[in-house]
Amino acid sequence: MDKSYLLDRLRELGIYSTYYHRLELKPLASVLPYDEKLNCLFTGYYDGQRRLVAITDSRILIVASAALTQTNMIVIKRSAVQSYRFEKRLLLSKAIITAEDRTYVFAQTQGSIEKLFNWAMIQPVKESE
Repeated sequence: MDKSYLLDRLRELGIYSTYYHRLELKPLASVLPYDEKLNCLFTGYYDGQRRLVAITDSRILIVASAALTQTNMIVIKRSAVQSYRFEKRLLLSKAIITAEDRTYVFAQTQGSIEKLFNWAMIQPVKESE
């Protein structure tokens, strides 16, 4: 998928600012095929590093990228997700996803993303080959 196609999808989802995750968009676009539907995108701190979390119809991609370091990506199959929840707070909201007996907590995320996160997690899962 090219970056302009990805930016169009972000606008469709109501995510207008790419400032907070601009370094991660290029690596994300390079691993997303055109037939994989992006449903949610947000940032949060996981394992001491700011990460971009992309929820698609078949997987969850956790991308860490900085200006002078190599991109690090964690991939979770959506079918492996056991539970999820979003804890909305005034300033420090967090998204929590449990998959394959591991819990991923994304702290300091945007509280405004709660509805989109919950919507993305209930979308039908497309089984990958």
